Amino acid sequence: MFKSILSKIIVLLVTVGIGSQAAAAELKVTWQEPDEYTDIREGFAYTRSGFREHVFTSFEKFLTHRAEKLPEGTLKMTVTNLDLAGETRFNLDEIRIIKRQYIPRIKFSYQLLDKSGKELASGEESLKNMGMSTTYLTKPSEEQFKYEFDMLNTWFRKTFPDAEF
Repeated sequence: MFKSILSKIIVLLVTVGIGSQAAAAELKVTWQEPDEYTDIREGFAYTRSGFREHVFTSFEKFLTHRAEKLPEGTLKMTVTNLDLAGETRFNLDEIRIIKRQYIPRIKFSYQLLDKSGKELASGEESLKNMGMSTTYLTKPSEEQFKYEFDMLNTWFRKTFPDAEF
């Protein structure tokens, strides 16, 4: 009896694993001309290239997680501008001041392809998060991109309503 239950659990886990792997798009992000972006500025904590790498890595990790919810294939994104929430100020430490007037914005084009390369969706977006109402100070390690990720989550839910985000 124990072997029968164990066999059923293994079959269930394998089935769930196969099902979750089948519905996952691969993410390909191009950061086009990042020197021209509105807000990829370095502070004391980072060199320009180090801060840029930190931002891009954080965004790619977030976007990869969202792409895994899309149908099997490829999600291509070309980011043409990024303006992070807040403004960096310097005292003894680097801080980011988040106020309503410092809203995040991102411009990008996207293309969702199925596994055979057929285009399922595409477009150009110019997103901004005007819903920011909080003023606070944050250090770079503390929920640094929550307004940007909230803005992108809203876009994913609107653009791909059949996926569960």
